[in-house]
Amino acid sequence: MPAHGRSGGGASNLPQFARAIEYVVGRLQQQGHAVQLLAAHSLGASAAAFAVARGLPVERLVLLAPPASPREYTRYFAHVFGLSETTRAAMQHRIEAREGLLMPQFDAQAVAPRIRIPTLVVHDRRDSVNAFADGQAFAHAVRGAQLLATESLGHRKILKDPVVLAQVAHFAS
Repeated sequence: MPAHGRSGGGASNLPQFARAIEYVVGRLQQQGHAVQLLAAHSLGASAAAFAVARGLPVERLVLLAPPASPREYTRYFAHVFGLSETTRAAMQHRIEAREGLLMPQFDAQAVAPRIRIPTLVVHDRRDSVNAFADGQAFAHAVRGAQLLATESLGHRKILKDPVVLAQVAHFAS
């Protein structure tokens, strides 16, 4: 994602995440590849769900620890960085105005019913960033979605857990 990990940039947001996913899938298609599986974590999972709901041509979707509400996620973000609710709300409004998308458009209840591909939601019951109920919200709102509930892996360890990786690999096949 832009401005994350080893990627360049100093700032990014959820709509930019969705556009980055759409761009990569588009480039792969342009090169003659079909995307069999799109897997994304946390806010990236929200972006992936949004892109798939808009018709992104992928065959399967894995959402790892997705937040059901970007607004609530920004509240967590603001809390971690000591930002006031006024600052958080201003940040959200600025992103919405700049990107031309409202954050509620990324909510599970808005996105999930439009997802029409096999979907696996992986979420830990003790996730301290995005509540387990967030994963449940996606799993219940996406028709036919599977929920893989883990225990004691938290928000990040699910990305490296051998059992989770095996389940994702099995889902992909």
